[in-house]
Amino acid sequence: MSPEIMLGTIVCSTLLVVILLFDFLRGRRRRAVVGAVLLLLFLLTLHLTTGFPESSSAIAFGGTFPVGWAIVLMFVGVVFGIVAQYVFARPTSFSFLDFLRPIVVSPLVLLPLIGSLEGSPLEVIQTVSLVLLAFQNGFFWQQVLKDARPTN
Repeated sequence: MSPEIMLGTIVCSTLLVVILLFDFLRGRRRRAVVGAVLLLLFLLTLHLTTGFPESSSAIAFGGTFPVGWAIVLMFVGVVFGIVAQYVFARPTSFSFLDFLRPIVVSPLVLLPLIGSLEGSPLEVIQTVSLVLLAFQNGFFWQQVLKDARPTN
């Protein structure tokens, strides 16, 4: 990772921590905690894949990843996306049924992504991209399934 990108990542992460701190102090505790957890997950992933914050001459995101584990990680990404959408919507009261319903349909949201896999091991960057896309599909699960029609 180049020093410029590393510095930019550190500056942006620091600014996000300041914003999350302001959110926490203004009473938006749930949003601040979810943001902090997501930031920590991002930084941990970045550290495990690139060695961030230390500079390295190794190729970032090098190596391969088994397809089975990629599918498991994509499912986890979909579930985290659904949880993030539920928290983002800020329901007035927690309903386990409203929370469970999208998790039950999560395999349907995941099917198009699984269909794009070829069966051979994936590059790590491909896996990370698919997991982020799965998170996005989980976050927008209602829109993904809105236009779904049975095929003849």
